[in-house]
Amino acid sequence: MANLKQLMRDAYTWKNNLARNAAKEIMNGLADAGPNWGGEFRDSWVAVAPGAGASSGSYPYTLRDIPKLPATLKEANRVTKFIIQNTAPHAAIALDLVSVPREQFRYPGYGPDGDIVARGTRPDVGKRGDVTPGAGNSRSTAPLDWYPLYAQGGAMQKALERGVRLAKPE
Repeated sequence: MANLKQLMRDAYTWKNNLARNAAKEIMNGLADAGPNWGGEFRDSWVAVAPGAGASSGSYPYTLRDIPKLPATLKEANRVTKFIIQNTAPHAAIALDLVSVPREQFRYPGYGPDGDIVARGTRPDVGKRGDVTPGAGNSRSTAPLDWYPLYAQGGAMQKALERGVRLAKPE
């Protein structure tokens, strides 16, 4: 019987490792796809495991940044393994979930770390990536609505599949 119990624990560990690898790949994909000026937003992705706690780390994310899950039947059968979220104070703005007045977009005193995808002027009230091309000092390092495009355009699914392929039993 002891061998069967160990076999089941190994199977649960492997299943949990699949989810951990997928979370790591998705977090790195979100960090790559999103805006990047000083790295605060890029470095603020976390994986929260219901019942097991939250991760902490910075880009590029590794398995050490993803919580380990208990090797139990209850955990193996849990539908939601991880909730991936960004903890930066300005996450809603960087995710293009809210519109804000132009004066909230202030030049931080240094250039962006990411590639500039749009340069021009911002409307009086708009989203982070809402930059009208032409003359102006506004810069955006990710296209408008990059987050829903990542989540629904196939990139998140590819990251999940890559994470599953990379998973190996510990």
